[in-house]
Amino acid sequence: MPRCRNCDSHVTLQFARVFGDNEDRVHSCIDCVPNAELDDGAASVSDEPPEAGAANWGQ
Repeated sequence: MPRCRNCDSHVTLQFARVFGDNEDRVHSCIDCVPNAELDDGAASVSDEPPEAGAANWGQ
């Protein structure tokens, strides 16, 4: 079963598909952020820096 990467709470498969990132990883859940932030995409965004091989599109 999927778990929140922020607080390690259990989330459903449906929650992970809807609110998670493209790999269905959940970075925040209803236990650690307000619902409004989930609607804005908080569960699909990680606070971790991008991977070393990721392109820097800002430059």
